[in-house]
Parts: sequence; structure tokens; C-alpha cells
Amino acid sequence: MPQPNTHRTGRARYGVSMLAAVALTAAGLTSLPASATAAPAGSGPTARYLVQLAEEPLATYTGGVPGIAATKPAEGAKLNRTSGNANAYRDHLRQQRKSVLDHVGVPAERTRVTMETAFNGFAADLTGPQAARLRATNGVRAVYESQKVHAATSHTPDYLGLTGKGGVWNKEFGGDSHAGEGVIIGVIDSGYWPESASFAPLPSPRPDQAVIDAKWKGTCDVGVEAPVTCNNKVIGARWYNDSGIAEAFPDDYSSPRDRNGHGTHTASTAAGIHGVRATSGTQDLGMISGMAPAARLAIYKALYDNGAGGATGTDIDIVHAIDDAVADGVDVINYSIGDDTERFGAVDATFFNAAAAGVFVAAAAGNSGPFANTVDNSTPWLTTVAASTTDRQNTRKLTLGDGTTIAGVGMGDTGVGPARLVFAKDSAINPDGAYGAGLCADDTLDPAKVKGAIVLCLRGEIPRTDKSIEVARAGGVGMVLYNDELNSLNADVQAVPTVHINEVDLATVTAYVAKGNATATISPSKLETVEAPAVAAFSSAGPSNLNAGELLKPDISAPGQDIVAAFSPSIGGNDFALESGTSMAAPHIAGIAALLLAKHPGWSPAAVRSALMTSAVDKTDKGNPIKIGTYDATPLNYGAGQVEPGSAFDPGLVYDSNQQDWIQYLCGVSADRGGDYGLGDLDGCDTIGAIDTAQLNYPSISLGRMVGKQSVTRTVTNVSDKTSTYSSSVQAPPGYQVTVTPKKLQIRPGKSARFTVEVTNTGGAFDTWADGSLTWRDQFKHAVRSPLVVRNSGLVAPDAITGKGTFGSVRIAAEVGYQGQLISQLSGLTSGTSNVVTLKGDGPSWDWSTSNNLPVPLPASISRTTLHVPAGTRSPLVQVTSERPTCSHIDWDDEEGVMECTEFSLNVYDKYGKFVTATASGRDGAKVTLPEGAGDYIVVVEQEFTENITDGANAYTVTSYLPGAPGTSTGRFTIDPKQRSVRPGATANLTVRWFGLAPGQRYLGVLEFRNGDGSLKTVPVTVQS
Repeated sequence: MPQPNTHRTGRARYGVSMLAAVALTAAGLTSLPASATAAPAGSGPTARYLVQLAEEPLATYTGGVPGIAATKPAEGAKLNRTSGNANAYRDHLRQQRKSVLDHVGVPAERTRVTMETAFNGFAADLTGPQAARLRATNGVRAVYESQKVHAATSHTPDYLGLTGKGGVWNKEFGGDSHAGEGVIIGVIDSGYWPESASFAPLPSPRPDQAVIDAKWKGTCDVGVEAPVTCNNKVIGARWYNDSGIAEAFPDDYSSPRDRNGHGTHTASTAAGIHGVRATSGTQDLGMISGMAPAARLAIYKALYDNGAGGATGTDIDIVHAIDDAVADGVDVINYSIGDDTERFGAVDATFFNAAAAGVFVAAAAGNSGPFANTVDNSTPWLTTVAASTTDRQNTRKLTLGDGTTIAGVGMGDTGVGPARLVFAKDSAINPDGAYGAGLCADDTLDPAKVKGAIVLCLRGEIPRTDKSIEVARAGGVGMVLYNDELNSLNADVQAVPTVHINEVDLATVTAYVAKGNATATISPSKLETVEAPAVAAFSSAGPSNLNAGELLKPDISAPGQDIVAAFSPSIGGNDFALESGTSMAAPHIAGIAALLLAKHPGWSPAAVRSALMTSAVDKTDKGNPIKIGTYDATPLNYGAGQVEPGSAFDPGLVYDSNQQDWIQYLCGVSADRGGDYGLGDLDGCDTIGAIDTAQLNYPSISLGRMVGKQSVTRTVTNVSDKTSTYSSSVQAPPGYQVTVTPKKLQIRPGKSARFTVEVTNTGGAFDTWADGSLTWRDQFKHAVRSPLVVRNSGLVAPDAITGKGTFGSVRIAAEVGYQGQLISQLSGLTSGTSNVVTLKGDGPSWDWSTSNNLPVPLPASISRTTLHVPAGTRSPLVQVTSERPTCSHIDWDDEEGVMECTEFSLNVYDKYGKFVTATASGRDGAKVTLPEGAGDYIVVVEQEFTENITDGANAYTVTSYLPGAPGTSTGRFTIDPKQRSVRPGATANLTVRWFGLAPGQRYLGVLEFRNGDGSLKTVPVTVQS
């Protein structure tokens, strides 16, 4: 759903020129004429903004400027930033940037940083009016207010089949010393600890040095505070503070040095030196290695330690880091970072351009699992990585005083007990502090209640290892860390002997403690071999809301629980640590992708992802379904399955896609649901074309809105050196029939073939996901498997209904996916209630997160009114229209630069001032839909600025539409039939009619489809009489 800052971060339309060559972004409002009067420099408070300009960056420029040829690299080649064309185009971009800044009167010193490689734009300190003017300036694509982001292996090389005589390193590269040669991995994170043994120099001379020298254009910026050093392992390092966020975290270093540890961990997992002995305190953690031990590393520090165990950054610094990484010549980027939203923004656009320039990006899926619809980093040019487990587990046993034994996990050679067993929540120093004590937060436990006891601490909110420190401080001798809901079990190095138990066993322990005089014993840790993989319960799950369940995300899983890797000793003093998260899973994929690119340097990012996905495994090492906790996992949790590197080097076939495919995908998203995700109002799609999300040529098939029958087409390319004949085999999802046409494909090396998959609902459970697979096999034992997931959504019907005239009708078709009744209910029609307000002058800068921050007295540029929504109202809507056109939707190429225009915004708050929703002015004004149900709201209309209006005054009509509210309906509004019997795959033809409307008005109504058990879909109805 749209975020509160929708109208501040560049909701508007896209230009055709951008569509034709580069990423579509959450674009800014388009142009004012170049001859328009420049705005004054402005006064008042400023904020940091990221401004994206309209023209293509170097990485994706395909020509068009007279005298300057394309700079986009050819397929399989690297960007050449020093060519004559690149230098000329860079000068051109600088001239365009200066023109934009001059036009809005922004002083040069307000510009913090400029970018030209994967992102064409700059970061600047701007007032609110300046930001608004930039959005509406010719040559500006988007203006984003700075947003925060956050940081989302001793055994894994063995477990994944990289080591040993028959392992990937030996088979493909002749040993670990050559695994990943010629490849550079960029890590955008919290920096690195340069003294770590995992980043020691590689033996010299390097056999791949000429290859590296030809592509590497970066630098080693050692920094100001605690400077770093680079070598032939870490060949480059940069650090960023364009956003100014570092000032909020003064304990971190003004250099690429890592205080937090997250970046050191991810970088060493991807490409740390082979054979490093890892220890934490007195605990021996074994020998560790990165996935691509001979690859080079480039470090881009864009996150800072936040003092609470996490690392925080901003999109401004992330975009700059991506831009530099592409310019520097990296082949792979690891992005173990998230923002907890699928709304399309500057980071997504910049990664689009990086991937279009041939850079593979591994991105963490997020740590908000196991809940559905939580997956992050879900665009199709990223490889989205879930977290799974390995077949080694450090186990401990908790033995209760009654003899009951519970299996858990934990690290440490020492046990403890028998000893008293107490709940931390019952052991608070402060009687009102039970909540914090239950979490074993700092200084919350009473030593008089805890001394000598084993303490039960609830997982969550603070780092797990901090909990045992608090137990030790209060005199406790052991800790039982417990989950109260489905989550992972983690074997951490703790301050006291600790066992971690799940939510099921918690009930047993709770019942025992309630009897009184409870005691327990914690056993020493034992390293055991267990069935694997399982999905880590914290790993974010699909379906992706951005993709409406029509593109399977995450793509793949990799080990991400209890991963041993290098760490920063800055805070805890340990050079190595066990860490868990999709942040730990992503660098496994980044490192393995580097191995594939070392072997196949001409493969595209999509081909690399395809090879990884189609060779992944979706069963455990014992042939059983993969689990998440005690439940069966699905591809919505693990994508295609857990990575199996050995099979990816010769996948047989790949599902490739490129920049043009991704643009058509974005056009499809825009037409279907783009307004909710920053992709509304895309211009140019009629020329370029659009595809449904499910039709993107992807190594998985996901049909999230299946009803009766649906077909998708895919293209596969033979990347082997043999002509092969492939035969298809299908494991159909339960309740569905799957037909593949043709069933056989004969494909020569380097050639492609197309096929169609038709899925028919034969009784699939309503509103339930079902999964299966499609596999192509040839005579050379290639097995190219794609997951196939289907959801019977129950109903496919129009997203909106429109009509004209004082009377009339519209015929609609609704396709259903269940057997039963289809019930149609109408509300409205209503012409709404309107009032006109006149606003004058430019809007001030103010904190619009609550209406309680409105300036006092209220300036003439802002209107504040109240709105009561009665019970019975359906889909209440507020619309604001302007007397004059919006500046952003004038075609200034056809104007003289003197047309009067305005830009405005609409904010809605509840009666207490809490933000509800907002939007910016568009072609047809501004409108927002309010929550269902009765309520009282504050409606704020703000005139951001005007152009060419002498007194700066403009009239606005504010209309509230309350369909179904008592006394608001006009005329007659009917549907036929109101109810009918349906069966799966059937189409119900319905007719909506209206009579007796007054001429020249706009009426709104609502059509709700129900199935007898609840609502299926709500469809807005608009009639222009």
C-alpha cells in the first residue's frame, strides 16, 4: 500500500524516452518550460532529497544525443567510463543537471553528491517548495525524500558441495585457490574489518591480474577515522554519508571500517579467504571460507551501527554506492539490506540499470517471516534469497526436574544444573517492569530472584546474546531462550549456558513451572547431523504484493541460520560470530554467482539466476518435503529450493530476460496495480507494450489469480555445447490439470525454443496456494526444474466499471473459481457533496506526519476541513479538482511557457490527527479512498506552488463521495442477476443499469461480489451523466 510520504516522494508519470532505454522509476512530475521564471532560492527548513533526472545514465544510454554514441555495454562486456563517448555524454549530463538547478534557483552548495553511472541525478538539501518545483521541472524524473533502510560459515562450503575431490572448487577450478578468479564482488553494507584473517592478501602473483586490471576502475578510500587498508583480496573500499545519517551515529567510523559487524560477516561469507580458523571467546567454531575464495572484494559502506545491534542507512547513500559499484567494474553485488516495503523507488531503479549493465545482484528476502506477503526486494532483476538451514546443528537438552527432556539448540562445552528454573517475567526488579524483564532487557532482573537460577527469557526486541549478559549480571547460572510463536532456533555463543526451545515445548515448560519448586538441567552442546534443509522461520515469505502473486518470490534459498563468518571486534571483541538472517543467505548466492561468472563470463544476470534456480533442490537430503518449524514449507517460503551449486554450471537450458522484458513487465504492473506501488501513470507503454506479470520469461511459474484456465509462455535457451532433445514432465498442483505444448523440444547449442503451459482448475481449493513443478529432461541427464504455484482466487472481475449518460447500462463478465453462489450487492449512486476553497501562495515546509503539526495560524495556501463518514458507507472517497491544470501534466513542448498552472496535495488524518493517507495532484486532480467503516477525518488541501498566476490564488473543489451512506443515493441503480449459482471456471454475465440521474454530474457507486461466506471483491462504479 502507499506509504505516508507518497506525495513527497515523487508519485507521478513516466516519460517515453526513459521507457525506451532505461528503468521506469517511481517517477517525478514532468516538465515546466525551460523559459519559465526561476524560483527564488527559498527559505525555511531543508531536508535531504534524492533527485533523479530524465535522461539515461551511462550504464543504459543507447544513443540519441546528437554526436554521442551509446555508452551501454554490449552483452557480456563491461561499461567503459573513460571512452570518448562516455566523457562526452557525462559532460552532456552535467549541463542538463546545471540547467535544472538553475531553473529552480537551487544554489550549487546545496548539492551534496552527483551520480551518472547507474543513476542520473543528485542529492541536495531542499526546502519543501524547492522540492515541489523540482518535481514539476522539465528534465526531472523523480524527487525522493530521503528514506531509511536497514541491514536485513564453517560448514556451508562442505554442505553445499563446494569442497572435496568431487566438489565444485576442484571440479570446475582445480581447487579453492582458483575458485572465483577474475570476478569482483561488491558488498554494499556496513563496511569491513580490514585486519580480519578472512581478508588477508591472496598469494602473488595472481593469475587473473590482467583480467582484474582491465575491468577494475575503483579506488581505496581509506577514510578519516580508523582508516582501512586494501590489498589484492579487498581491492577497493568506499564510504558514504551524502544523507548526513552518520551524524546520528557518532560512535561509528568515518571510514569504510565496520563497527557493526554485519558487513564484515556478509563480505567474508561471499568471498573470504579459504581455511581460516574461527573462534568466539573460548569457543572453537571451526575452519571457514567464503563461497568464492579467489574472487576479489570491493566494499561500499552505506550503513552505520545504530547502537541497538542493527545497522541503518538511507536510499541516498545506497543509490550512490550502487552507482559507484557499477562504475568501478564489479560483476556481482551483494545487497543484504531491506526497507520493508515493495513500493518502487530510487534503489529499485538503480538496481534495474545495474542489472541492465550486466551486474548480478543477490538481495536478502527479509526477516519478517514466516508470515505471508512479507518478502522484500522482489523486482525481477534481483535474485531474492530466502534463508535455510544446514545439516549440522549444535544441540542441547533441557531436562526438567520431573524427568521430562526437551531438545533444543545451543553452543558451549559446559552444562549447568540442576538449578532453580524461573521465568524472567516473574523476576523483575520493578513490579511494573515485567515486560522488559520477560525479555531479559538490561538492568531489569532482580538478583535476589535470579541468583543461582536458570532463567527463562522470551526471544525478541533485543539481541539474543544481550539477554544472557543480563542473566549473568543478575547472578543467573543458565538461560532458556524460548519462542512464543513460530520462529527459528539459534545456537548462539552466550554468556551463560543457554538452550533455545520452540513454542511447542514452551507449553510443557510453562505447565511444569506452574506446579512450583521447578528445577532444570542444561546439557553441554553436541554437534549433530540433522535432516536438511529446513526454511528458517524468520525468512520472509511470498506471495509478493507488488507482483500480485504472479511472480514467485523469493527466488531461491541458501544457508542463513547460525552462519559462522568474520566479524567486527569493535564492540564485543570477537573476530568471528554466528549470525542468522536472510542477510547471511544472500552472500552465499552472491559468492556462488561469482563462481558461475568465473566459468561463464558471458552469462547475463538472468541466465545466472536461472541456472541457480532450475538446479536447486526442493526436498531434504532424505527425500522429504522441506519444513518450516513443524510445518511443510512451500515455494512461497523457499522459491525454487535450496541452492545446489554443482548442478548450476551445466544447467542445460536457461530462462533469460533483459532490459526490454523488464520494461514491459513494469508497464503491465502500472496498468494493473501501479498506483499502489509508485508505478502509476506510466506514459509510453502503448508504444513499448506491456505483459502480464505471469508472462515474464522467468524460471518459475506463479498464477496468483487463477480461476478457470490460464496459459503462460516461456522461452528456453540451450547453453550447453550439444544439440539436445528435451521432454517435459509435470507434477501438477493438487486440484489442477497442466498441459505443456509442445511436450518435446529439440534445441541446438545457443538456440532458443518456446513452449506454452496451460493450467486448468479441476477443483483447486478456494483461496489456497497449491504447488507442483515442470521439469525438462534431455538425453544428457540435464533436469531443468521450475516450480509451479497456483492460487484459486475465487473471482476475476473488472477492477472498475465506468458508464455515461443520465441512464444506461454496462455488461460485465465475472469468472469464478468455486462452486456455490455469486452474490452482487450495490451501493450508491451518489454525486457527492462539494465545497470550493481558494488557496493563495506557496505551501510552507512543515512536518505533515500529523495534522497536529499544521502551521498556526493556518497560511492561505492550506485548507483544513472535517468529514464525517456514517455507518453503512462503502469505499468513501475524497476528490480535489483544480480550477487550473497541474503543471506536471502540461505538454510544455507545445506551450509558450506562460500557461497558468498549479501543484497541490491532499492529506487525510483521523480526528486525533493521525496520518491516514495522502496523494499528490495528477492529471485529474487528487483523490484518496478512505478506510471502510464509519469515521471522522481531517482533510487538508495544500497548494504547493503556482506558476504564471499573478496573485498566486487558485480555486479548488473538494468533493466527498459516500456511497451507501443514508440519504446520499440518487436515481435507480440495479444489477441483474443479483444472485446466481456458479461452478469453477464458469463465467457469469451481469448487467449494471442506472436511471434518473441529473445531467452533467459525476456519480460514484460500489459493486461488491460475495460468495455467501464473505466478500470476494469490491469494484468502484463511475457514471458521468
